[in-house]
Amino acid sequence: MSEYTTESPASLEKRARQRRALITLGVLVLGLFFAFWYGLSYYQADEHARAARPPEPTCRPYVPPTLAPAQVTVNVYNATTRSGLAGSTAKLLAERGFTVGKVANDPTRRAVPKVAEVRFGPQGSAGAELVLKALPAGTTSVPDQRKGATVDVALGTGFRALRPETAAATEGGLPMCPAPSPSTSPSVPTSPSVSASPS
Repeated sequence: MSEYTTESPASLEKRARQRRALITLGVLVLGLFFAFWYGLSYYQADEHARAARPPEPTCRPYVPPTLAPAQVTVNVYNATTRSGLAGSTAKLLAERGFTVGKVANDPTRRAVPKVAEVRFGPQGSAGAELVLKALPAGTTSVPDQRKGATVDVALGTGFRALRPETAAATEGGLPMCPAPSPSTSPSVPTSPSVSASPS
């Protein structure tokens, strides 16, 4: 009897299937390992990029105003029949730093503005722009040919209050950053003059 026996075809086929299964399993494990390694590397790179990325700004760069409210003289006029409207508004404008001039009923015969009118001459355009930022939406600007930089504010029937300071200082969704150092030039508003009702 021969010392070596011939392996049957079924046994050879079984062994080949086992070998193919092991190779497939090895390839699968290797693929999973590389997928995990790639995902981990991508996550670490993203974390590093986020750590190196500068934080989102919470305010826009500070731009010093070319004109301070204290440098703008504002006449406040009541163009309605609401008693005390001009006086109370003048007080609020003074608290914002504006210099208040005349406080009275509207001396013009213009139609009553819907909200408010800002009237100014050629020399008062910069001051008028500053005043407009403090007034609510719907305020209109009316240039005229007056001499000097005085600005008039005529209050209409739709006027309720000044624009909130936070809203007035916001542009593009971001407020302006505070000044690098505290202001050393305090505003000195004048006391509103007294006039006949209903101003």
